[in-house]
Amino acid sequence: MTNYSAAFFAVALAAATSRSDAFTAPLSSPRTHLSFLSSSKTETDGAVATATSAAAEEPKDVIPDFSSSTQPMDESSIFSGTYDDASTTWQENLESLLAPDTAVAKRQIVLSDLLNAAPEIQESVRTALRERKIDGLLTPTQKRLQEGTRAVARQITSDILPGIAAVAAGEQASRNGKNPKNPVDVIVQDLPTVVPKIGSRVLNALSNQAQKSLEEFQDDIKAGDPLRSISRIQEQTAEFQKEAKNVFLETPEGLVGPQYRVVSKHEGYEIREYDGYTVASTSMTKVEEPYTMDDLTSGGEAFNALAAYLFGANDQKEVMEMTTPVTTTSTGEMRFYLKVKEGGASFPQPVAENDEIFNEKGSVKIQDIPAATLAVAKFTGFVTEGEVERQKDALLTSLAIDGVEIDVPHASPVPHVIFQYNPPYTLPVLRRNEIGIPVRMTEDEEEEV
Repeated sequence: MTNYSAAFFAVALAAATSRSDAFTAPLSSPRTHLSFLSSSKTETDGAVATATSAAAEEPKDVIPDFSSSTQPMDESSIFSGTYDDASTTWQENLESLLAPDTAVAKRQIVLSDLLNAAPEIQESVRTALRERKIDGLLTPTQKRLQEGTRAVARQITSDILPGIAAVAAGEQASRNGKNPKNPVDVIVQDLPTVVPKIGSRVLNALSNQAQKSLEEFQDDIKAGDPLRSISRIQEQTAEFQKEAKNVFLETPEGLVGPQYRVVSKHEGYEIREYDGYTVASTSMTKVEEPYTMDDLTSGGEAFNALAAYLFGANDQKEVMEMTTPVTTTSTGEMRFYLKVKEGGASFPQPVAENDEIFNEKGSVKIQDIPAATLAVAKFTGFVTEGEVERQKDALLTSLAIDGVEIDVPHASPVPHVIFQYNPPYTLPVLRRNEIGIPVRMTEDEEEEV
């Protein structure tokens, strides 16, 4: 739903709720119309328990139903009071009402709350008309879309188009000592060394995956159990549906990442404490060569090298799960988080193919990242060099204003990390990117934690 259609919906809702006091009067309590449901809840407990026990006796190899519209909703989530309309804005309720996966019972509650919020909605509409701005009528998702659209427009006009023009003109417009590279030049330089190495790893990974699928199919035939193949196909279909859904999600579903906890939240950023974790990493540049986020070719080479390692280009030919986020450091290193194995088993080693002669670029290694405290700010759109600089300057300014100490030796450059959570096919206006800077916690903050 577009921003203007949402505004129109709000206007229509405000008009409808203001026409009849008799209609809204019985709804003075948000859940009055559900009283007959709550009164019959105890009478149906026995039936629910019987149905639950019967369902537990169902055979486990029954083909599952992936339709979200047929999934039952937990009754306790409706009646236990976990849905707190007092702290929910009417814009959030409107978004929940319009969401296709909202359960029918919850949709009724949300609609009731919207009708009771008629005075607030009418005031929001009058304010929007008076100020000629629809911002107050937008749902949270629509606000993110609006902010994302503005960010992408800024990145295109300030960074992407000027960069393309500079490369096309053969110019070397410097930004903080980092020069844009012509992608063709990068490929030509890497063609004799890095490209064959990464290409062979990708082919090995694809071969390993094909071999694994063939072995699983042969095992199913030997076992004489066709339901195993059907179940596996359904799992793959569910994964495909989840990937398709991730095109429109700010944070992709089904992927794990490093563990952290939020210590405190501030205007425009938050302080996080990260546990130590293990990554597969590779350099996007040759030794002592500066790196820029605008060097998409080198970034793509690094991503493919790490992806190949995850998908079987390792000494055990093990296929591991994709994770999030992809981390890029200010020194030009790309990292993939490695999901912890059961029992703390070690990770397979990358395939070594004379890595020493390629001057680190494209060489994959396993390394442990120590625990750290980071100030993290979120932004959306494309991760360009210019956008990273703007976000870093804004975050450093906020930290200075709030008196947060940066964990960097005196007179040393401030390092940063970039977290990119989304696959490349996610819409740019919805992407979740973050920039992190190491900070120190005060003794009082440590005691509070």
